[in-house]
Amino acid sequence: MLQAFHNSRLACFRAPFGAVELGASVMLAIAVWGEEVCSCTLRTWNEFDGDARIPMEPADELSRDYRSIEGVPSEGARWFRATVTPRRLGILWYSFIIETLQGAMFFGAQEGKTGGVGALSWGEPPSFQITVYEKRQTPPSWFAGGVVYQIFPDRYRRGNHALERAKRELATDRRGIARRLVDWDTLPTYEKDENQRVIAWDFYGGDLAGIKERLPELAEMGITAIYLNPIFQATSNHRYDTADYLRIDPLLGTEEDFVALARAAEACGISLILDGVFNHTGADSRYFNRFGNYEGAGAWQSSDSPYYPWYTFHDDGTYEGWWGVDDLPAIRKDSAAFQDFIAGAGGIVEKWTRLGAHGWRLDVADELSEPFIKAITRAATSVKPDALVLGEVWEDASNKISYSQMRHYLNGGELDSVMNYPFRDALIGYLLGTLSADDFAETMESLHENYPPESFALMMNLIGSHDRPRVFTLLGGAPDPATLSEEQRCSYRLSPDQRGLAKGRLWMALLVQMTTPGVPSIYYGDEAGMEGYADPANRGSYPWGEEDPDTLTMHRNALQLRRRLSVLREGEFKAFAPNDDVYAFWRLPNKGDQKELGKQDEQGEQGEYACVLVNRSTSATYEIALDAPAPLVDDLV
Repeated sequence: MLQAFHNSRLACFRAPFGAVELGASVMLAIAVWGEEVCSCTLRTWNEFDGDARIPMEPADELSRDYRSIEGVPSEGARWFRATVTPRRLGILWYSFIIETLQGAMFFGAQEGKTGGVGALSWGEPPSFQITVYEKRQTPPSWFAGGVVYQIFPDRYRRGNHALERAKRELATDRRGIARRLVDWDTLPTYEKDENQRVIAWDFYGGDLAGIKERLPELAEMGITAIYLNPIFQATSNHRYDTADYLRIDPLLGTEEDFVALARAAEACGISLILDGVFNHTGADSRYFNRFGNYEGAGAWQSSDSPYYPWYTFHDDGTYEGWWGVDDLPAIRKDSAAFQDFIAGAGGIVEKWTRLGAHGWRLDVADELSEPFIKAITRAATSVKPDALVLGEVWEDASNKISYSQMRHYLNGGELDSVMNYPFRDALIGYLLGTLSADDFAETMESLHENYPPESFALMMNLIGSHDRPRVFTLLGGAPDPATLSEEQRCSYRLSPDQRGLAKGRLWMALLVQMTTPGVPSIYYGDEAGMEGYADPANRGSYPWGEEDPDTLTMHRNALQLRRRLSVLREGEFKAFAPNDDVYAFWRLPNKGDQKELGKQDEQGEQGEYACVLVNRSTSATYEIALDAPAPLVDDLV
């Protein structure tokens, strides 16, 4: 019976590993045995040129050189290889056609995967993926190796004059949804009408000055970048309903306050990343002006408004709302006027980058056109050549299909990297027992293989954020939110035993987060042990003076560990799973003179290697610098 083997992650079958630069050559090989094989053909395909079939040459020397490959017999296997040189950015897909005396068989990736160990198939198999990209000329090296702190501005900290400013601004007479100031320790909730529409926005009074006050402490903790949820003028407390892109929300401060924050942050070694919300605006905005709160005619009032072409109106007077939400009028994907306003010369991106932003996180990047993303990147880098552009993409961003179109986020010219939701979901799933350690390892190895190395190193590795339940609540085994009323979800708190469970799991999560390639992101208050289900409960006010000392210590220790060993920030990566409960990975030196594990260099110095293991069944964690790793790993497992 015919058998074959190809593992895209082993150098004897594919070299170099992972994504390749445009114009670089890739060697691909396959081992076959068990039947008389007449020939092997490499089939490649890309979305531009269709498919190509490349005859593979016998490579008997590989059978001699790689006799100990698991899955391949030491005797009797025939090896074939071919070399391809991708000439197009994007994805080059490949599989193999094996001709035998009995007919043709096909070999490709396993179902649901794009890499790793493949499988034989009678029909057309899934293909293996090679991401083809171009390096950025001036990379955002300031972001690599750092740590992000995400702040929901209204809930973080009040500056000296925040209360007076909030009272003054909220006392202004406005039509539309009510706005009110609440006490700092108020539980976040929504007041809704019978149709479940929010009828009042609660504000806590956090502002830019309050953030500025805490910069020295954040820097001391190890923070190198702050990702700010939207700060431009808006009606709601979340500010994703932008009212004026040219103005800082008066509740947060002024343009001068933003500049002061950016300068103070830079002095502390911290860069600011702004939230770019460019798929929709607010209905209560200068541009749409549904409630007439702004001077001049908005799109709602007149088709003669300069903003009318930004939106889609129907004959019956209704309009397209983002995901059907009429409070968020959707921006037309083909609105050249809007795109120029945001990313053109002297536009929004240039303005705020020049005033102090060092990066942008693009909200719902899937719904922005590729030319628009490229224009945003050009605008940001025209001001700061090393500006960062991250995307909110919830899946593998290298092969994302959005609205039936393959996206090209990471091939060059668009996004530098993305928010790493696959990491978050796999990590939490592993800790809660819904995913095996092998599932987690496969998720990470797949990203490692599919992302360009530069993008892999810049992934924003989050475990908490404003659009997910608090990680502490999840790790504490809180009940399914579907079993609770909205009021119960807003007020639910873990028991002491549940908090103990959450702490054990949180330490494992932090150890993995702080030592995995990419840039870890801490959602404000997670370090303080804050709890909460999804919005609005995950957006509580920071508990100043009431932080959990255990969770603070965990974060400080994990960050200190990350700082202490450079290999944990910069080293090569290999994930594996010794068993269903133990997830592990190596961090290896990534220098050109990389040594084998356990080998000394010419001067007799030991190379720096690290192995991180977590065991969810015992809540045990290990981090070790090793010189002879394998036996120690076996002992720990």
